[in-house]
Amino acid sequence: MAPTMVLDENRNIKLWYLPGAIPHIHQKNVWDSLNILRSPLEKSVMSPLKHGWRMDQVLFCKMADLKGSIDLLPAWYQQGHRPPDFHPKVSKLLKLGEEYNGVWQWVNQMSEVHALRSGMLAIIHPQMYSTGWEALIQLDMKAKQWKDADISSILPSWNAGYSSMLIMVNHTTPYHMDINGWEQWLDMLVTVGDYPCLDFVIPTFKLQFHYNPGTIIAMSGSALEHGVGYTTGNHTCLAYYMRHNVHKSVGIELCCLPNISDLQPTVVVNS
Repeated sequence: MAPTMVLDENRNIKLWYLPGAIPHIHQKNVWDSLNILRSPLEKSVMSPLKHGWRMDQVLFCKMADLKGSIDLLPAWYQQGHRPPDFHPKVSKLLKLGEEYNGVWQWVNQMSEVHALRSGMLAIIHPQMYSTGWEALIQLDMKAKQWKDADISSILPSWNAGYSSMLIMVNHTTPYHMDINGWEQWLDMLVTVGDYPCLDFVIPTFKLQFHYNPGTIIAMSGSALEHGVGYTTGNHTCLAYYMRHNVHKSVGIELCCLPNISDLQPTVVVNS
């Protein structure tokens, strides 16, 4: 399949489909780097009775040597700790004192990969790119006011315009919508590995995209129900996203939907 955009009736962009966007050497680097995260990934595979679908052991490939699902969040609001009474915190794996788990090493090692995804965001959704970086800058300033050493320590190494990341390894994704995002934003899903044919499905619109290694899908995950089925082989998804309450906590306005006109250069004619 060729690169594809899905537009609504107002020519707003709801989805980008970019097959073959990740070169093979970068795919290999990403997959090989996951061994650094082996310990936290293995610990993440929990009972479905206690955790949501992202950590449901039934959804992981039983035969896989490596599997798991972890969130990396430089700032988020824990359940029951909402603004304005609380300020955002770093997720557990990124806290000071947790460096031994390999996550900090992985963030630094994948710095170029995250920067390239950030650059792609600047092209496909310029407003989101600008407000995303502004939110991180303001968050860094606020962290100093809050005397939050965890946030201040991780942000210099966080080389992505997105403020959150989910890593899922050898995991089936049931149909769902992402409730913590914002309909006007485009989450970015990067898939790498070595696995047979796999499809990315949006059941509401009866859309089905080949989800081969090296594919990037950027979509409004809060508006479009989506899912990915089971496959053999090795498969990982890096899901980049943002949280609207973190933007609001640092005074950054939420941007509009990307429109096809945002991508068309303005021609200035001098008389």
